[in-house]
Amino acid sequence: MFKILKEFHLTHVVGDLAKVDRWYDEIFAPTRYLHGPVNVAGRNASLIAIGDLIVEPMEPLRNPKIANQSVQRFFDRHGDHLHSVAYYVDDVPAISLHLEKNGIRMWNISGTPVKPPNETFAIWTHPNQTYGQLEFAFVEPFTIDPRLQPAWSNEFWRERHPLGIERPSHITAVVRDLSAAKRLYCDILNSKVIHETEIAGRKRSVFVAIGVDTVVELAQPLASNSAEAHDLERHGEGFFGVTFKTRNLSKAGDYLKSKQMRPEAEGSHLITLAHGQAFGMVIGFTDQNLPNDPRVR
Repeated sequence: MFKILKEFHLTHVVGDLAKVDRWYDEIFAPTRYLHGPVNVAGRNASLIAIGDLIVEPMEPLRNPKIANQSVQRFFDRHGDHLHSVAYYVDDVPAISLHLEKNGIRMWNISGTPVKPPNETFAIWTHPNQTYGQLEFAFVEPFTIDPRLQPAWSNEFWRERHPLGIERPSHITAVVRDLSAAKRLYCDILNSKVIHETEIAGRKRSVFVAIGVDTVVELAQPLASNSAEAHDLERHGEGFFGVTFKTRNLSKAGDYLKSKQMRPEAEGSHLITLAHGQAFGMVIGFTDQNLPNDPRVR
């Protein structure tokens, strides 16, 4: 049986990677540990660490001779937007067999359909079947992921950066059918529900713990005028945003304003940067722990 491990990266498709890289540098001061094109995947990308979260901003290579045009097609349809979430797993063939058994289609890095258990490196699901695309990848023996090195620490972002990021609180996916999304994560991906809540007139949410250190919010909009509903209408089911746990919400807000951002208060414990400020995704900051969060001891 397979095990889902750490979040590998949150993928953010954009039209201008250089511009977005500068924005991440200015706001988050990330550790960038990879940058460059991958022709077989049809993309140019960075891998950056913001505390314990890895983000992969990527742009399509815009070369019609490249066989894999999936990133280009995504950008043509959605523009700047969150694309997918990748997780490390201990056994790619095992999870690919499990997903096939449950009727989920898969592709490899070149965009070729996967026939389990032949793929051993990484697989990508069909986004319409998994409420946003999911990637499951093998941890390479000589990985350069900085979080997997003995000396890694998120102390800089937690203690010294003005945002005071302790960890990613959760990644949000917008869905039409909360029960069906819950079945995918719990019955197929072996996740555990840690919290359920409703914001009257806006959304109903189920928070699931997946892998060793990730929480995903499955959010079903309840009103057509909410940000979640607008995203669902425009882009369909899929990933909407990420929320960070901060040590000091007031200080984080002041810092964002100093960078000409416009954080919006949602109650007394959450501020957000809307799609237009964060290149097609919503970024939140909260000073509250999720109820029953297994990462909090």
